Amino acid sequence: MAHKPKFTRETPDIRRQALINATRRCMARDGVEGASVRRICDEAGVSQGLLRHHFGGKDNLMAETYRAMVSELGSATRNLIGRDGLGPEERLSQAIDVTLRPPLAAPDRRRVQLAFWDLVPRNPAIAAMHKKLYGDYRKDIAGVIAEVARADGVAVDAKALARALTALLDGLWLQMCLEPKLFSARAAHRECLSLLGRSLPSYADI
Repeated sequence: MAHKPKFTRETPDIRRQALINATRRCMARDGVEGASVRRICDEAGVSQGLLRHHFGGKDNLMAETYRAMVSELGSATRNLIGRDGLGPEERLSQAIDVTLRPPLAAPDRRRVQLAFWDLVPRNPAIAAMHKKLYGDYRKDIAGVIAEVARADGVAVDAKALARALTALLDGLWLQMCLEPKLFSARAAHRECLSLLGRSLPSYADI
């Protein structure tokens, strides 16, 4: 017997979040093509009309789901690079490490991230969101790189180094998705610090 959505009186924010969470679960399990409106709504326990009411359609829901995922990354990074009581080199190291371990690097989340990366060249809304959110993320990373450089007494192009670091992180993340045994989180973290060590003495001996 087909599953019938259970209708409950919940706030709009709760329903929106339920749909976003359901989208992530469906994408992790079924991929982009398998995450149909019907499956998402069944997973969330709501009607298709509620999806249209809260998001206007699947494209907007997908974009908001991607926003939520990248915002989690940005929040975790900002929380670590803004911590009191640690030097900038340790804050940057921890900000890198958190992206390589669960929950941000949990297998289900990695599968969903891969699916969204596939959508970026094909979906203008997601492409625009990716550019904005990843731009903010790189800006945060560049800021703490500049702090490390000042503490080390060296001059670096913090923006360029942040681009290189985030590109390496994305590549390592991809390898961890495709071949989980190739790179451990610790090994991936060490590769990132090795890259930084070419420009920043704080990481030169790592």
